Amino acid sequence: MNHPLHEPRPADPLGQRLCEIFPYLWQVIVAENQVLPDWKTATKYPLRPRTLWAKWQDSAQLVGVRFKDLTRYALLDIDANSLYHQPSSIREIRYALETIGISRTILIRSSFSGGFHLYIPLPVEVPTFGLATTIKQTLEAQGLAIAPGQLEIFPNCKAYAVPGSFTQYNAHRLPLQPSSGSCLLDGDCQVEPLGDGYNGLREFFQRWDVAADCQDLELLREAIAQSRLNRSKRKKKTRTIVAEWEADLKRELEEGWTDHGQTNHLLKVIACHGHVFLQYKGDALAEYVLSAALNAPGFEEWCGHQEDIVHRANTWATAVEGYYWCLGDNPLRDGHIYATQEEAANTVVPFNVRRAQDSRERIKNAFAALESEGRLPAGVTDRANEIAAKAGVSLRTLYKEENKDLWKSESRSVISCPATVSGDLEEKNGDPPRSPESSNGGKLPTSKGLMKGSKPECCFTQNPFQIALPTQKGFFCNESLTDCEHPHPPP
Repeated sequence: MNHPLHEPRPADPLGQRLCEIFPYLWQVIVAENQVLPDWKTATKYPLRPRTLWAKWQDSAQLVGVRFKDLTRYALLDIDANSLYHQPSSIREIRYALETIGISRTILIRSSFSGGFHLYIPLPVEVPTFGLATTIKQTLEAQGLAIAPGQLEIFPNCKAYAVPGSFTQYNAHRLPLQPSSGSCLLDGDCQVEPLGDGYNGLREFFQRWDVAADCQDLELLREAIAQSRLNRSKRKKKTRTIVAEWEADLKRELEEGWTDHGQTNHLLKVIACHGHVFLQYKGDALAEYVLSAALNAPGFEEWCGHQEDIVHRANTWATAVEGYYWCLGDNPLRDGHIYATQEEAANTVVPFNVRRAQDSRERIKNAFAALESEGRLPAGVTDRANEIAAKAGVSLRTLYKEENKDLWKSESRSVISCPATVSGDLEEKNGDPPRSPESSNGGKLPTSKGLMKGSKPECCFTQNPFQIALPTQKGFFCNESLTDCEHPHPPP
């Protein structure tokens, strides 16, 4: 038998294009065209390209295909009863995909059931498994649950096969088959008048070419490479590579915007620098990305996303924190697989709620750790700085009304009166000053950093957003937060 790639193609140009985009014809799925199709897998031999085109045109049949090791597309499947089956969720998903270079997608209704298929066309073939894991990590980083009945990715992150065997990727139905209920949707998820069948497929391929040309392939390949590192949890890198990466990030930040179309790239650069090298996390990282972007050169002149810069800064902060880890930390990833739609629905929470819950948990753990180690300061200001540094949250988050009970309640705090909080906390919120106690025969001890001829053990920048400074002693603290005598500057 001839190889499927060398089989004769259909005479119709649309048929040729269909077989070009969906070339893997092993173990295709077929079913009668009905509301609840009874899919069956053809396992004996691969389908011929002309047969695939004939089955696509047959309004009495449905046909679907799988993926090979390289692919020029992916798609997201959103059921009609999914929590994400609404225009606002589609926009959130598209925002997330932009962080890995996918700027154009095609939304269709998959069938009369009303579910959505969001196609991701690519200009060239990329590794199938790498694309699957990249999309999965990207969506999970934004708090989106990958689960049957909610949000599924094609190609899927298939399990490794035992030696001597081979596992197939999951199959999906082909788009816009006649009388199948599949049709193109507009930006508000409304049906467009083109319908299904031949005319719908022609328009589908025209949008496909436009979308494929608009993707940022360099950014996508970088994301695929990073997802491979995350999957294997490799964290050891040589000092030279890390230093070069940090130098490249700073060089980008010093230049800022120089033309249109650079917003996503620069927001990622800012977020990477803030998270990996400046140790910002959560709300602190989002605030850092926003502040650094607003103060970067060329922002007002060239940035075309000034109206939604807050949203994009939050999106990039979350995406980077899900992909990268602070220098010296262990790489962690919290993936979830839900068995049922009900279980997924009970687990999915809004993005802001999830972030707030995570911040509370980190504050609680930081308080418990400092208390068990006997390092919990008595003064409110010192205590706040220590807990914020250990928990990786901002002081603003720490002093939110819903978080005060975790570290500043009557049973935990040495004060009983509420403190007034501003952007920069003053020492007045601490304990009242006491006279210094003498020791060493009546002589007051002198701080090591103030002794004649000595050098301070650490310094920190007075402006935490001054990110373009060189990393040398005298600009940033050289000691860990537990050894440093200076308060950690609030982000």
